[in-house]
Order: sequence, then structure tokens, then C-alpha cells
Amino acid sequence: MREKRRVLFLTMLTLLLCLLPVRTEAFKAPKKSCHAYVVMDAGSGRVLFGQDENKQIYPASTTKLMTAIVCVENGDVNGKIKTKSEIVNNTTPGTYALGIPGGVTFTFKDLLNISLLSSAADATDSLAVGVFGSKEACVEAMNRKCQELNLTHTHFDNPVGSDIGAGYNDIYTTATEMAVITRYAMSVPLIRDVVRKSSYSTESGMDMEINTTNWFTRGMIAYDTDHYRVIGSKSGTTNAAGHVFIATAMDPEGHELICAFFGDESKEATFRHIRSLYDFAFKKIRKGKLQVSKSNYDIRYAGGLGNIYRCYQELDCFPTGSDGCYRPGKEINRTQLAVMLMGIDNLAESKALRSYALGNSSARVTALSMAELVQRLYPVSLSNREIKSLLKDVQGADSLNKDEKNAFAAYLKAGLAPDDFCKNPGQKIKRSQALVFADRLADYQLKYEMNYPMNYGTSKVEDGEASWYISNLNLKYQKSLAGQKAAYEAELARKEAERKAKEEAERKAKEEEERKALEEKERLEKEEAGGVTGTDSEAAPGSGAAGQPGQEAPAQATTAAPGSAQ
Repeated sequence: MREKRRVLFLTMLTLLLCLLPVRTEAFKAPKKSCHAYVVMDAGSGRVLFGQDENKQIYPASTTKLMTAIVCVENGDVNGKIKTKSEIVNNTTPGTYALGIPGGVTFTFKDLLNISLLSSAADATDSLAVGVFGSKEACVEAMNRKCQELNLTHTHFDNPVGSDIGAGYNDIYTTATEMAVITRYAMSVPLIRDVVRKSSYSTESGMDMEINTTNWFTRGMIAYDTDHYRVIGSKSGTTNAAGHVFIATAMDPEGHELICAFFGDESKEATFRHIRSLYDFAFKKIRKGKLQVSKSNYDIRYAGGLGNIYRCYQELDCFPTGSDGCYRPGKEINRTQLAVMLMGIDNLAESKALRSYALGNSSARVTALSMAELVQRLYPVSLSNREIKSLLKDVQGADSLNKDEKNAFAAYLKAGLAPDDFCKNPGQKIKRSQALVFADRLADYQLKYEMNYPMNYGTSKVEDGEASWYISNLNLKYQKSLAGQKAAYEAELARKEAERKAKEEAERKAKEEEERKALEEKERLEKEEAGGVTGTDSEAAPGSGAAGQPGQEAPAQATTAAPGSAQ
């Protein structure tokens, strides 16, 4: 029994020590023969390393990941789609087609699987038309999604990935932005489930057996499966794009990496290069020389909760299963809550939090225990009258002792309850509620400093913790919840300011053009009426208006369309 307790204590201590910020060791990105590549931390969206990762390139059939995203988000995934002869007999040129006939009714999932696994253009076009009515409408949705994801260097002009070799000149991307698209796609459960497969059999229409183009999942490329598993994504090949594969891999601890590789040699070489990059990256992670976040693919784009998570996604302080799921609906335990709160400024070394985690680590968290923890971290004493007012509608408040009443009333007054359910002291806290609570507590810490300045700088506060906080606030732990949130909001404000400045510049330029056009019109009218003779007095000596006899018009600067041959 003593040995079990010792093992448990050491395990918990190791867990807590791992929460302290780790400085990532600087290293040189491996040099590869390719158009470009990038390795991204899927949990945080942070680029770990790469080569020409922001260079403009062609996406080839990895385009179909974006097609899949907009079709899943706008279509009936449980419905059926009937293929049309005018679509399957006139597939977007430049890519592979299976030869699917018109008039065949497939399920939505059939076409999605065929599109993503075999990369068949006739299936992709049929899916796009079945959901949006036309390929053009699907492409519009794809580009709107790019804007939503803030992808400023990606544009699509067809749903399958054809490029300049087939006459499509307005399709382009970067390795980094295709990794972002893949990160989003791998957060969609249906797409994630499709791309992990090695083969697929259709459910209706024609009997078809489809194999994936992913050599990792087909066992055609051996790799170190003890340390990571390739769990899917998408291939693509055109003469302009090269041999492309975007792989997603996860280690046993739930760390997920995306490698977008645009090769210039062969398909086999592309897969070998990805394998070596994954071996390199996961080895760095195991040795603690590369800091990454857990996957949490089920929350990183999950509506309002996802918005909160993305503010703090670089902090590796969220509970995650080996499958990479956060599971928002699951109840959180004391250790998991403590781990999450240690991401807040100065709480990483909080004795109160460590005591809370080690005391009864697996115990489920209630709203009352959360309020008591807040009281230890940020003590507040309320008057009896205020306590009574705050607790008058709280179910079960009469059963609380004096200290519990004060703690719960202070918790309610601070607005820390994630929702109305958490205003019940006995309510067990789910992970979704814990995330909202942590976000509010990060804000509350800063408010507490202003509202209760006497609690800072005094040694009389229990554990002496409050006096320690103020001296280190926002200094020692730069990557805090509050700090990251402020940076996130500042970035949004900067982009909004840039947008407004651009609109203002365009407005002024348009007004200037209109003014000049009006002046030119008036000048011509005066000349025709015989009211103006001679030359323009504003013209520089020896200059003349473009287009006058004996003069050359100024050379017009030409810019090739993105993706066009130079």
C-alpha cells in the first residue's frame, strides 16, 4: 500500500512539474527536395518548422479537403445524391476520374468517401453539384470558408484541384494555409473518420470497392508505429503541384501533428520525406525539446467553446484522451481542473492549486468546491446582508456552513459561474463548464488586483500567496490565459484596423479618379468650345499629355494572374 501511494505521489508530482513552462530548443529545420513543406502542431495551429512554407504553390487534389468541408457543413450527410450525366461526362479536366455513370443514386457518404480516398473527380463534382446545385456555387462557398479561416494566400477556382495544366489559372495556396485547412478538416468528425480508412465499400448505387491513395494506411510505407500513427488526410498530384500529401499523425499522448509536403521528385519520395520529418519531430517531442499541445480536435472549432479554446490553444493545460478528444460533456476531476488553472498567470506555482490537485485527485469537481478554491486563491469577505442577498435563490444554500456561504456568494458575485446550472453548489462540473470558468477566472484575477489592492502586498493573507501574485503578475509566465486572450483580441483589432484603412484608401483613390475624370471632361468641353488654347501650365517642361502626336503613352505595368505560367 505504501509503495502504491509512493508511485501515485510521484506520478502526480511529475504531472504537475510538467505544467511549468518549457523553453523549446531552437533547431534547424531539415532540408528537403520539394516545392515546400510545413510541420504544424494541430492542437495549437502553431507552425513548428518548414521550408518555403509561405511560398505560393498549387494544392492539386488536396483541394478536395476544402470541398469536403463545405459540403459536410452545407449538405445532408444522411441524404442521397443522384449523379447527372452532364456532370460525370464533363468532369473538371486535369484530374483522375473513376468513370461513374449518370443516373446512379449514391449516399452522400459514398461520394464523400470516394472523393477523399480515391480522389476521383467525377465523385467530387457530383458531390459539389448535389449539395450546391453547381460547381461554381461550391467554389464560392470554398472561398468564403477561406476568408472565414483568414487564409489570405489561398484561392480556388474549381472543386477538384485542377490547375494551370488544365487551364485553371486562379487556384493557389501555401503549405502553411493547406495545413490550416487540414487542421479544420480533421476537426470535422465525419471527414476525420473517412480519411483514416484504407478502403471503402459503397452503400448504395453501384457496388464499388475503393482504396485510399494514402500509402501509410495501406501499409505501403513502413514507419515507427510505436511512437506515432498516421491517421489520415489527403494526396494530390499535378505537373505544377508535384507529388503532394498532407499527413496527420498522433502519438500515444494525444499530440497531433500535420505535415503538408509538396514534393518535386516522386510519390514514393514524398512519403519517405514525410516519414523522416515525423521521426524527427516526434523524437524532439519525446525528448522535451519541442513543446506541442494536445490535439483536442473535438473542441478547437466547436462554436463558442472553440472561440474560448483558440484564445489559449498554445497552452498544454487541457485534459485530453489518447484519441485526441477533449470530450466537453465529460465531468472534470480536481487534477484536471488544477492543470487547466495553472495556465493562468502566476498560478503554476500556487500551493493552493497543488494541494487541491494532490488532495483527492480523482474526485469530481462541484460548483461549491470550485468556489472554495477561488476563495483560497483570491480571498473576499462579504457582509451577511450581501451573502443573504446573493444566495436567496440558490438551492441548498441553507445546508452550507458560514465559510461555504461566503465562498459561494463571492463566486456568484464575481460572475464566475459558467452557466445557471453552476449556480447550484452541488452541480458537478463538466469540462466545457470548466473551460468557461478558467476563461472568466483569468479575467477576474486582473479585476481582483484592482478591486482588492489591500489583499496584495500583505503577508497576512492565508498561505502568503496573494502577496506573491502581484509581484509576478504578467512577468514570469508570459503565455498565460489572460495574456494570450489580450494578444488574440489585439490581433483581431489590428486586422480590423487594416481592413478599415484599406477601405479608406480605396475610397480616396476612387474619389481621386473621379475628380481627374471630371477635370478631363471639363477641359475637353472647354477645348471644343474654343475656350482653352496652348498647353497645360501645370505640365513639367518638355512634358505632354499621353496620346499626343509624336509621344509614347506611359508603359502599362502588367501582372500575371496567380498560378499562370511565367
